[in-house]
Amino acid sequence: MLKKIFSALCMAAVILFAASTQSYAATTVSIVLDTPAGMFSEPEKVYSTVQTSLNNIFGNSSEFEVRSVSECDAYVQIYREELDRTSDWDSSYGGDSQRDLSLKKADVEKIADHFGDDYLIYIRVSSTVPRYTGGMFSGGQKVNITLDFRVWSTEKRDLVYTKRSITTGKSNTFYFAGLGSTEHAVEKGLKKGFEDIEKEANKIKAAMRA
Repeated sequence: MLKKIFSALCMAAVILFAASTQSYAATTVSIVLDTPAGMFSEPEKVYSTVQTSLNNIFGNSSEFEVRSVSECDAYVQIYREELDRTSDWDSSYGGDSQRDLSLKKADVEKIADHFGDDYLIYIRVSSTVPRYTGGMFSGGQKVNITLDFRVWSTEKRDLVYTKRSITTGKSNTFYFAGLGSTEHAVEKGLKKGFEDIEKEANKIKAAMRA
């Protein structure tokens, strides 16, 4: 009799543990990043800035399991190639590649389904052509940065959070040291944009819990 009671208690404990483990399973998140083609910025710096901001938004919480940008980037490139949305060219000075920054909701849905995560965060960064500025003793460059941050829900089949931030990045130096750095201007503008996004970190996570 005692053995039967003990077995029943053990079985109940296992069921409760399994239910508890399931209820606390991490929410999985894919990341898709569209960056400038590299003409006015260093992609590595952009990737680093994006990853730092994602870390700031989600912190060290075990609630969200966020993929790194590099984990998703290879498949997104293949997806674009299959739709002829990327182009490459070569010249005597080298080669370059450009992306068609036009992923629609239907594209985001298909990419999200491929990864099979609960949510997909789509980040798009674009910059204007640098404008030269000058003062009495210094010269520099100025660019406008547009940052789109969107969260797609696999369950709801729709966007649950959207934010567009438009900022200006500047890089100035004394004339004898040059005319500023386009890369630094883009990086500064991008960081300002992500600061706007990070201010809504609680709102973003709340939308991903609803």
